[in-house]
Amino acid sequence: MKGRGSQVARIYKLLTLLELAPQGLSVADLVSRLHDRGFEVDKRTVYRDLDALRAAGFPLEERGKNVHQGSRWTLERSVKVTKALILNARELLALYLARSALTPLKETPFFADLESTFKKIEAKLGEMSLSYLHELSDEFYFEPGPKWGLGLEPDIIDTVRASCSERHILSMVYESVNSKSVKERRIGPHFLYFAKGSLYLVGEDLGDSIVKTFSVPRIKEASMLEDEYKGNVVEPDKYFSGSFGVFRSDEIEKVRIIFSPPIARYISERKWHESQRVVHLEHGKIEVHLEVSRTPELVQWVLGFGSHAVVMEPKKLLDDIKDEAGKILAKYDSLKVAS
Repeated sequence: MKGRGSQVARIYKLLTLLELAPQGLSVADLVSRLHDRGFEVDKRTVYRDLDALRAAGFPLEERGKNVHQGSRWTLERSVKVTKALILNARELLALYLARSALTPLKETPFFADLESTFKKIEAKLGEMSLSYLHELSDEFYFEPGPKWGLGLEPDIIDTVRASCSERHILSMVYESVNSKSVKERRIGPHFLYFAKGSLYLVGEDLGDSIVKTFSVPRIKEASMLEDEYKGNVVEPDKYFSGSFGVFRSDEIEKVRIIFSPPIARYISERKWHESQRVVHLEHGKIEVHLEVSRTPELVQWVLGFGSHAVVMEPKKLLDDIKDEAGKILAKYDSLKVAS
């Protein structure tokens, strides 16, 4: 790893090495272990990193200076922000690096609370620490992704959240897109789920005893009832395990898609689903294997790659793609565009 872009990764790994060595490490030890992990550094670079971290207020200490053995550097295991909030050095660094990933929440009722939390932490760190953390975080950017598009009533969110926390039945007036109706529902709440710029409630619809996903912006009214919810609460990882997004189905299918060379590397470098398996084919093509539900999100994902993605199986997914592509072509064929 070379260049300034690797500084964040190097600092993070250096803190990890010191945290795992309570007796401390010499600069020579750090250089050697960083080399083993692919970082091209010398003693001068490591000394500079250590001095910068210590000057910024990280709990580093140089011990046992002598001519023969050299000194050893140690790192305290935790950084006390308040009596109730104790972070280790890596957690503190990771928190600041991840701060920009929270921008999709900017228009939500949560954002003010998040900003307040960061300000409390900043007040305890001091100017030197903040300056160094800001310098490192300026090298690390997150794609903002979809932003919150619909306003939400804070009272509704608080009521839904409280129902999930207390495991009490939620009564809500909900606008359904599928049935195009607005009606009252009684829900056994499981958890809230943030995805793709919106907030969802996963819970059991007590009308038909099926666990469903509800869009929180479509909840018009909400109240937590006195009745406790006695159902078994599903874990998020298990509930969405076969999903390719928010939509889900109980039927999991084996999917094979061939991607052409122009995007093969882009596809293979990313983890699109836990079941993903990539097979490299001749002429730079790849074949991606998935075990997922056949949902509108999966169809839209494949269509997003245009002619560079070809579904090999299942046939039902292939038919869905052809049907949607046909509708797109029909739309454009009927469109009258001024020349």
